[in-house]
Amino acid sequence: MRKAMDIKLVICTVVFAYCLAHGFARCSKYGQRSPKACGRTLTAYRGEIKSPGYPHPYPPAIRDVDRVCTWIIAVPEGRGVKITLPRYNLNYDNREDQYDELQIFSDGLCSDKDKSYLGNDTETSVINVPTNMACVRFVRRASENIGHNGFTLSYEVISATGECGANQTVLTVTSDEGYIYSPGYPSSSYPQGLDCTWLIQADPEQIITVTFLDFQLSYTTSCDYATDFLQIGNSNDTYDFKYCASNKPERFESRGSQVWLSFQTGRWTNKGFWLKYQTLGRPLSADPMNSVLSQSGNAAGTENELTGEAPSDAGKRSQSTEELLKSRASKLHSPFLTLSVLLFILCFQYVYL
Repeated sequence: MRKAMDIKLVICTVVFAYCLAHGFARCSKYGQRSPKACGRTLTAYRGEIKSPGYPHPYPPAIRDVDRVCTWIIAVPEGRGVKITLPRYNLNYDNREDQYDELQIFSDGLCSDKDKSYLGNDTETSVINVPTNMACVRFVRRASENIGHNGFTLSYEVISATGECGANQTVLTVTSDEGYIYSPGYPSSSYPQGLDCTWLIQADPEQIITVTFLDFQLSYTTSCDYATDFLQIGNSNDTYDFKYCASNKPERFESRGSQVWLSFQTGRWTNKGFWLKYQTLGRPLSADPMNSVLSQSGNAAGTENELTGEAPSDAGKRSQSTEELLKSRASKLHSPFLTLSVLLFILCFQYVYL
């Protein structure tokens, strides 16, 4: 009788130990799974993009699907995008395929790479995108990461126009900041026979700065005989400068609250030009366009639309990765603990009853 009871006790102990170990192994295995792949589409007028876990060190990618995080910025037509990257700290190793990289593309297909960032830097970088779509990619190639907290960047929508004030009409822009580019830019060459005029109008107490981001007109030996040229000045009666060919102009600063632009083309074509204007003299928050954008964002009544976060991120992604994994593991741990107790009771009845 005693021997039979001992055999039963050994059998129950082995079964109980196996079930308990198997349960904890499953919990541990589940807890080591990487979080849901990062990246999404952002449609808000302003927003932030951060590496996983920021400002804490980001985890290395465990699965291949997590190695590339892709964010697509898609805003309404007739707008441009300005991206500001204040700092970044990425894992970098000279060995092949052992470095992490932040990539920024000037299109929504992630095919036209504009900038690539490796290592670390604390100097603020501004990336201008002339169209209404941009792509941000974070590529994690390194197998481990110690101490590198990744990046945080912000984006905002600004005014942009490629329309032409033709037939002696003037296209007036009044926003505090924006882009102007030649018709067709950047996807195609400008047409022949253009005669375009733009007026950048600021408040009386302001001045205007113009920075050329790209300038590619048809080749000529002298601007005096150029058929394709751009003029800029404080008045449309006497322009201050005339630009041609592919020599990018210097930064222009107005003497008053107006800047006039005149673009004319002949029988040649090329990529064209792209410039950024900005008014100086009052806070940017007073920008009429930005006010309209803010009201449009507030219309939905949610903070997510102003920050660029997807609606599902407000609750589900507010938890840290560690908290999320702990909660999942605890959900699994509880059933296995209950099952272990039940097995123990059954074994006790089997042995002693």
